[in-house]
Amino acid sequence: MKTWSSKTGSAASTLLHSGYAIVRVEPAFAERLDDVFRSAEIFFGLPAAEKADFARPDILEGYRTLGAEFSRTAERPDLNETFAMVLRNQARPDLADWPAANPLHRALKAAAQDYVELVDGVLENLRRAINPDGDAVASAEFSYFQLNHYRPQRERRDLLQDAHEDGHLLTVVTARQPGLEIEVDSAFEAVSLAADELLLMPGGILTLMTGGAVQPLLHRVRNVPGVAERSSLMFFVNPSLTNPPRAWAPASDGSYPDIAQATIESSQMFGLASIAVVAE
Repeated sequence: MKTWSSKTGSAASTLLHSGYAIVRVEPAFAERLDDVFRSAEIFFGLPAAEKADFARPDILEGYRTLGAEFSRTAERPDLNETFAMVLRNQARPDLADWPAANPLHRALKAAAQDYVELVDGVLENLRRAINPDGDAVASAEFSYFQLNHYRPQRERRDLLQDAHEDGHLLTVVTARQPGLEIEVDSAFEAVSLAADELLLMPGGILTLMTGGAVQPLLHRVRNVPGVAERSSLMFFVNPSLTNPPRAWAPASDGSYPDIAQATIESSQMFGLASIAVVAE
């Protein structure tokens, strides 16, 4: 945590006041990100049958085909393939051989602790700012990575993903190619991230946790001319479902939302199985 102590407080403050934050990571972290993207390029270039060998949609793990999710409606699916790694799943015996057999899975697993330390530090600083006596939130159980891979030149749509807000506490995202746009002051603007930068975007569950003090960030992915392939890495941050925190602040009507139930419902908004499956 000492690595992040000087950055997490600043990131939390920026989230509260600006609605998003950008964090620059240390060189060792950036090298692990490089390894993730190199491994992703190899994995998504494999034949479909080989990618399907690492598909466990029943537990939200591994490969998902083009169009498996949507951002607004099922009639407009997201135009990307996906590979996911859920932190809680890594204790499962039936996935024990995945890190050795799949370099992308191994690279994501190697980056997990960096993300957990960063996110837990940001959430702790948010808690202190909003309610110092509130419940701590740990991200190492039900959070997960998702690597999205696009082939924009094959698509005719202007947007590869329609505008949406995420149903998590935070989304930590980075990408090596342009396309991501966020809403700032009621207008969308392109986001350009360096190889050692991460964008922290609030989701709907953080809005519930903060009594509306932090609003979710609307975002989308544009089909940028000249981009043949695009990869983006998200870390979707969820609270525990087995020991869920109480919201740090009440809603406008004075009630406290059921954070676990809201997380479960939000996880099903975009066509995937419920995050509750990994708690079973």
